[in-house]
Formats: sequence, structure tokens, C-alpha cells
Amino acid sequence: MSHRPMWKSMRPEELFSRLQLPFLAGAVVVALAACAAVPALWRSGTLLAGVGIAAMASLVFLLPRRGWLLTPWGVLVPLLDIVALALVRLELLVYIPTVGVLCLMPFAWIALRYRWQALSIVFVGALFISALPLLLRVEAISTPLMLLNLLTLPFLSTGIAVAIHLGVTSFRKSRKGVEDAALDLQATLEQSRDNELVLRTVLDTVNGAVAFYNAEGRLIVANRSARKLADAVGFRFDVPPFAGPHVRHADKTTPVACEDQIVPRALRGDFIHNHLQWLGTPENQVAILASSGRVHRPDGAFLGTVVAAYDVTDLAEAVEAREEFLTTVSHELRTPLTSVVGYAEQVTDILGEDAERLGVATAIGAIARNADVLLERVSQLLTAGNKRIVLQPTVVDVAELVSETVEVMVPLARQAGVSLLVECEENLIAELDVRRMEQAIENVLTNAVKFTPRGGSVSVTVSHLEEGDQLFIAITDTGIGMTDDDKRRVFDRFYRASAARQNGVQGIGVGLSIVKALVSAHGGEVSIDSEPGQGTTIALSIPRVRETSSPAEEFALSA
Repeated sequence: MSHRPMWKSMRPEELFSRLQLPFLAGAVVVALAACAAVPALWRSGTLLAGVGIAAMASLVFLLPRRGWLLTPWGVLVPLLDIVALALVRLELLVYIPTVGVLCLMPFAWIALRYRWQALSIVFVGALFISALPLLLRVEAISTPLMLLNLLTLPFLSTGIAVAIHLGVTSFRKSRKGVEDAALDLQATLEQSRDNELVLRTVLDTVNGAVAFYNAEGRLIVANRSARKLADAVGFRFDVPPFAGPHVRHADKTTPVACEDQIVPRALRGDFIHNHLQWLGTPENQVAILASSGRVHRPDGAFLGTVVAAYDVTDLAEAVEAREEFLTTVSHELRTPLTSVVGYAEQVTDILGEDAERLGVATAIGAIARNADVLLERVSQLLTAGNKRIVLQPTVVDVAELVSETVEVMVPLARQAGVSLLVECEENLIAELDVRRMEQAIENVLTNAVKFTPRGGSVSVTVSHLEEGDQLFIAITDTGIGMTDDDKRRVFDRFYRASAARQNGVQGIGVGLSIVKALVSAHGGEVSIDSEPGQGTTIALSIPRVRETSSPAEEFALSA
């Protein structure tokens, strides 16, 4: 694409074809026509000189080096044309008064090619053309009409030249603006292509599968990993229904209906965050963790949907192997530990008072207590290893449930030197699985007592939240509190806070993860508020009335 201004940078051949050739042709045609009409003009030296000068001015375009025509010296050509026209007009004025109109060609050249100062040449040149007959006849201007005839051509020519110059100047500015806009557009397009190339390379480089659909649900881009996943499932990302037959739930066996698969849900506007599904045939399954997001302009206009998925097969299989190991080991430990507890009780019964006399009562008691602790830990591991929690909800008095649970914790709190306080709203009825809810509250209370120094307190507050008809249980301690990192990971299985490790607090790090799973199974949520050295509040928010009578909830996949 040429960015050369149309007039300012005319090449010499363009100057010839657009300005000089029309002038020369006009002069020759007018001269020949006049000679044909008035044969005596064939012998006119003045007419011949004028046409000759015009021809000579045109011949310079045949020179091998014509670059000087684009410099200020190039004004010599239109000046020669002015002289030539003055001579032609001098001879033909009587016969063809309008011959002076040919002056527009050299004047246009000057107006197009040169600055404002050069327009004075137009006025002087036109005045020369008009005045030459008077000068040769040495005739004075004696009447206003003669003055008018003398000045009409200079003023009209100058006005036309000024108009041409203004038009060309405006055109140059407009052309410059258009060219700049074209350059900007070209740069923008190149930048856009570069950005698209970078985006495509980045998307194809990352391990995750990424796809973007516009507001109409049409696929705009999908990276290489996304296409591989689509091949594994047996569908295409760009062809509805964007689903396939080989998709299973987290249990690896239950099929996922087409409308409940990741892409259809995302395009419907469902919020998806780290949702686990298995893709592929049973002998070649791949686990993915998928999320989706909707893209909006700042003004809220909907642009499309992003779907992202990551291959977590190794992690899922490692977690599955860990769960199987924990379950197997827990079952293997439970039976001998139960035997230890049973035999300890049997020995105590057999010896009776002789146990004190023989000095073995303390040892037998320690065996029984430690075996009970190990049994409790094994039970926690079995609970943590369960992938499904089946609830058996009943209508219960929440105050009674909480009070009985707190009563069980009194011996542990007394031994730790921690006071237990209960404040419960009366006549608060809810639909809960009593055993599971007691387990959740007991786990939170156990943690609170463990991490509260002697002389501290643990309070349990139970109330009813009108908004959402929620049961609200808050357990607050005056203990050591938690760091931000602890709060972020406290519900992960087997995570133990740094303070617990440093202070040698007993535990295996599954208590609060069980709490979260049990509360989630009830359709509720767990929140935590804590600062180092300021104590901790763990709040359980649970719907007072369940939507279904016998639900089953799955533990979320965690490392």
C-alpha cells in the first residue's frame, strides 16, 4: 500500500500527463484551429513562438534526469507555459478571446506543488498575460473598462489557485488522517493476530483443557488438550449436544446424563467449580476436575462461557489407593484392639480386688484407656474413609441434643481445666441425624478443649436464623487461635495446624474434615473465624427442615 500524498509527491510523468500534456494539447489545438479559420496566422511568428515555447517546456520531461522537476526549480516549467500562453493569447485575442483559460493548467501546477508564497507567481503571471498586449502597443489604461479587463484574469486566476491550494491542503490533511488510521488499523490487526497466536500457543502449551463458547453457544477456541478429552469421551466440542456416552460420576461407574455433563451445564449458566468426573471407557478412564466461568463486558453484556478441565487421574487414583489402604488398615486394627479392650476388662473382672494387691490395676487401666483411644482413632479413620454418608434424620429437640453432647465432654474439659458454657434457644426443633450431629459437635468441642489453655473456656451457642430457616450452632473457645494458612487448610483431611505439631497435641487431623462432611450431608455449611492468640469460633449453619428425607452425600475429593 502506497502512503505517498496524491499531489504533493506526484512523479514527473504524472505531472506531465495531468498538467503539462493537457496544456500543450490545448495550445496546439487552439493554434491549429485558429490557423485553419484564419490562414494568415500560419505566418505569425508570435503564435509559432508561443507554441514552440510550450513544446520546449514539455520536452524537458523527456530528459533522463527529471528529479529536479520535483524541486523548487520545477516552477520553471509553468513559468515557460505562462510565457507561451501570453504569446499565443497576444496573437489570438482578437479571434479567440477565451484562449486565456489555458492559464489554469500552469496556475494549477503552481497551486498544487508549492506553498502559499508561490501563489504570488499566479497573480503576476496572469497580470503579465493580460498586460502584454498593452505593453507591446505602449497603450495607457485610459478607462475603467480597460482596467477591469486588465485585472479580471489575475484576480480570477489567483482566486481559483487559492481555492485549489486550500482544497489540496485539506485533502492532504484528510489523506494523512486516513493513512494514519489505516496504519493504526493495520497495526491493530497485526497486534490482534499476534495476540491470537500467543493465546493459541499458550492454550496449547498448558496441560489443562480450555474451551470458549460465545454468547450463542458456538465454539470459538479449544486447545489441544480439550480436543484430546473430547476424543476420549466420544463427542466434539463444536457440535451439540457437546456431550458423550463415556462420562461417569466420581464413583467411576454411574453414567452422567448428557444434559448434566460439564459443557451443557456451563452453557446453561450453571456455576461449576472443581467438579470431578471420569471420562472414557472403563478400561481407559481419565479423571478430570472441571470449572466454568461466564465472561461479561464492563457494562454487563454477556460475551460467552469459558470451560476449563484438568487431568487429575494420578491424584484421584492416589487418593483412592490411600482410602483403600486406610480402610483396610483400620479394619485390621479394629479387631485386635477390640480384643485388647475385652481381655483387659475380663482380667479386671477375674482379679477383682486382687488387682490392687498385685499392683496391676493401674497397668490394666492404662491398657484399657489407651486401647479405647486407639479404637476412637480407628473409628475416625473409618469415618474419614467413607465415601458416602447416609443420614437417618429424625425430628429432635436441638437443645436436648446439644446439652447431652456437651455433658459427654465435661470429663475431658474438667481434666484440661477448661470450663464449658452452653446457651441454647428453647423449643428449637430440627430434622437431623442425631448420631451424626452429635459426632460433629463432639469433634468441634474436642478440638476446642485441646487448644484452649488451662483456665480458659469453651462456649456453645445455639440459635435460630430466620433467614433461610437455619439452625445456627457456634462453638467459641479462648484458645491459641489459627493463622490464615491454618484456616485455609483446617478442613483438609490429615492436616494438623503448626501449633498442634509444635505443642505435641494428640490427634490425626481428620476431626474437622469429618465435621464439614457431616454438616454438608445435612445441607449446611461450616465457617471459621479465628486470629492467632484470639481464640476460635466455628459455626455450623444447617437447614432446620431437610428438603429430602433420606439423602446421601459424598465426601469431596481431597489430597
